[in-house]
Formats: sequence, C-alpha cells, structure tokens
Amino acid sequence: MRKTYSENYLPVENPLSIVAAQAAYSDGHTWLTELTDYLDANFKYLKAALDTHLPLAKFVIPDATYLAWVNVNAYFTDHENLTLFFARNAGVLLEGGDMFVANAKGYIRLNLACPRTRLEEGVRRVITAILEK
Repeated sequence: MRKTYSENYLPVENPLSIVAAQAAYSDGHTWLTELTDYLDANFKYLKAALDTHLPLAKFVIPDATYLAWVNVNAYFTDHENLTLFFARNAGVLLEGGDMFVANAKGYIRLNLACPRTRLEEGVRRVITAILEK
C-alpha cells in the first residue's frame, strides 16, 4: 500500500495549507476557545428544549463532536421513515441514525455547528412536527 501511495502521490505542499496550519497553531487558540464555547451553548440549548418539550426523547450531551444524536423512538413507530417525516412535516432535512449505523433506528442526527438562530428555528420545527403528529 505504501508503494502504491508513493507512486501516485505528488510531494508538493500547498503554500496556502502551510500558512493556514502555521496560523492555526500559532494564533488559533482564541478562535478555538470561542468555537467550543459556542458549540457547548448550542448543546445546552438543545438539551433544555428537548427536556422541556419532548421529555421522552433521549439525549446526552457528548464529550466531543458537533453532532447531536437524539433518540426519538418514543414518538414514532418502528416503520416510520424519520428523514421523510421531518422533510414533509417540519421542512427540515435530517438524517436518520440508521443511515450511519445499523443500531440507530429511531435516532436523528443534528449538526449543531451553526448559528443559534438557525438551530432554534430547526429545533422549533422538529418539536412542533412531533407534537402535532
């Protein structure tokens, strides 16, 4: 595998990549701290909204990632297509957990690396669609 890689790899470094990597390591700490604080706040917002409006949903804030995995099994039958349900009833495109792993039926995956206003609107639509079903 190493031989094949070496035969096909062009050992040319992209100058912009070098500058970006240097900037990230030398000046990126403040940005990273602000980003993780923002993501942490988005996770807390989601947890509070779910606990308040969908108490049967199961969600634990993860230690690392910007993706939230929410178990909404209590609100759906085993045969419902969650991706289609949320597209049709909430106007939100979500990926059902079973698109990624075999044992995630009834889970939805939410990307929380977004502006809070977008998250609030999406979560409001998801909650409304579930409560009105």
